[in-house]
Amino acid sequence: MLTVKQAADKVSISPSTIRYYDDEGLLPFIERSQNGYRMFKEEDLFWLEMIGCMRETNMSIETLRHVAHLHMEGSSTLEERTRIFKDHKTKLQMQKKNIDDALDKLETKMNILESYPTPIVNAKE
Repeated sequence: MLTVKQAADKVSISPSTIRYYDDEGLLPFIERSQNGYRMFKEEDLFWLEMIGCMRETNMSIETLRHVAHLHMEGSSTLEERTRIFKDHKTKLQMQKKNIDDALDKLETKMNILESYPTPIVNAKE
């Protein structure tokens, strides 16, 4: 079993972020010690990494909370969890396409600007 600090070190997430995730109901399966300290199993680290990744891609806390609770219900919810992640993937692919299109347009505009002759500045010496 790992403490919050040890789990945080292993997945490169701050302990305060892990506590926040737990307070938001994203870690309902985390065990507690007799003193009430959060204790993580190695397999819990996968979920911490998944939460971090999904948060970096703007998946909402509400959606992640829903997925966590579905996970607690067991394998009967696998199809719904898979659908949620597939929908998120589709959303990210669309965002990537929009960013790629914007970068292409920006590159074109920058090339046009760079092709203009450099203006002559009248400097008095």
